[in-house]
Amino acid sequence: MRTAAVVACFWLTARTPVRASDVIHYVLTPESRITYSCRTCDTPVIHSEVLSGSFDVTSMPVPSAYAVEAVTGIDWHSPSFAVRGAGFQQRLGTTRMAMVVDAHINDAATLLTTGRRQRSSVDAIRLMLVTPDKTDTNYALTIVAVPAAPAVASAPDADGDGIPDTDDNCVTVANRDQTDSDGDGLGDACDVCADTTLGSPVLPDGCAVYQRCGCDGPNESTEWKSQREYLQCVAEFLKELKRLGRVSRRESLQVMQDAVRSGCGQRIVAMR
Repeated sequence: MRTAAVVACFWLTARTPVRASDVIHYVLTPESRITYSCRTCDTPVIHSEVLSGSFDVTSMPVPSAYAVEAVTGIDWHSPSFAVRGAGFQQRLGTTRMAMVVDAHINDAATLLTTGRRQRSSVDAIRLMLVTPDKTDTNYALTIVAVPAAPAVASAPDADGDGIPDTDDNCVTVANRDQTDSDGDGLGDACDVCADTTLGSPVLPDGCAVYQRCGCDGPNESTEWKSQREYLQCVAEFLKELKRLGRVSRRESLQVMQDAVRSGCGQRIVAMR
């Protein structure tokens, strides 16, 4: 069941003339993510992926003390999820915002809402959308979006491959085909770890924690001196991921707990 506010927003959107100048096209930044959780699966699942895409925001002439805007043309996607839909957002002064979206995630109808007023800024949209009902499967979307820059003929292209740096998945290495075999957002031409498991958080070089901090050792010819050395590697990796906004505190804690339980780095004494 959808809220009356969503229906009202759709009614206004359909009946109110819109000028091109009233519409702002937003694009998601790499900080945006979609997290899926399943509490009743045989093995509890928490899966998070980088979310990309765009949407439009249109100012609506609604009598109100606060600005009401239609959110349309939602086209958000990650390696495993596709989000489509529309809704509305309300700016509560210059520092607060609320949003509700009548969405389809992989063709399944889903209502997404901020649930409460969240902090906002004048130059970007930053908020968390969640499925409001306490169901067995839930979604949480971290949305960080900025107005799309107008296309310019002289857009920077550091590697000269014809793809502007803002859209190039390998800024310093020419790769006109933009091939990204493992779907981590980094092109094969500059991906140090080109066989990363789909959905694994990676650093800018394209490597996941299990590739940078292998269980047997930091590289093929070297073993860990101790489990502590292995755990230090994992901790430093997670610290960098958190700095980049590519992993949550909860996800980081889970990875660290798994690393401790793995026994990687422990010395095994040969028994006669």
